[in-house]
Amino acid sequence: MSNDSLFNSPSPIEYANLYRTGMGTENVGGFLRAMALMLRPNRILEIGAGYTTPFLLEALVNNERVYDDGNLQESYFENYTYDPKLVVIDDMSLGELSQKPGMKNIISSKYVEFIQGKFEEKAGMLFEKYGNFDFVWFDCGGVPQYKTFIKKYWDICSGYIFFHYTYSDGSPNLLHHIILNNVTGNPFIFDIVEPHKKRQGSITMVKKSDYV
Repeated sequence: MSNDSLFNSPSPIEYANLYRTGMGTENVGGFLRAMALMLRPNRILEIGAGYTTPFLLEALVNNERVYDDGNLQESYFENYTYDPKLVVIDDMSLGELSQKPGMKNIISSKYVEFIQGKFEEKAGMLFEKYGNFDFVWFDCGGVPQYKTFIKKYWDICSGYIFFHYTYSDGSPNLLHHIILNNVTGNPFIFDIVEPHKKRQGSITMVKKSDYV
């Protein structure tokens, strides 16, 4: 707290070496990290490796640290084992991805499994290995990919699913309509829109209901 420059000028962007201009994720990374720290997911699925990956990994690592400030729910920790996994699917080869600055250490983390290739046909294999995913970040492709994800992955998702780029020029776009028209059950859906952006500046958060 002695460094008062923190409160007088903007801090540099985190993980700048992984940031891609035009993708609109400079604020999303920190948001996903905070959500994962609060929700303490056991199985995270990220479809599309990139700027958000280190934030999700950082959350899993830091969730090993639990502050016992007198506010802990004791029943939560009964027979508790912390063994989370961040599963990342990307169609870039492992060798190519590892050449990106900072990605080699991320991929080699004990918390991470990197799966090369298209995500479309991998839902069954992932469910057999990991069961349901209680935290999902989907930021991949356009209309066909969003439709395929909901069709093939919806049943293996539990908890929270976060979709990127669901608004354009401040209004719901086709991707948003695909989500609303194809999810089943009685999920809670909440949109976060960055008012200063015209395209890559929105998240739709879906919380699956405990009741089908």
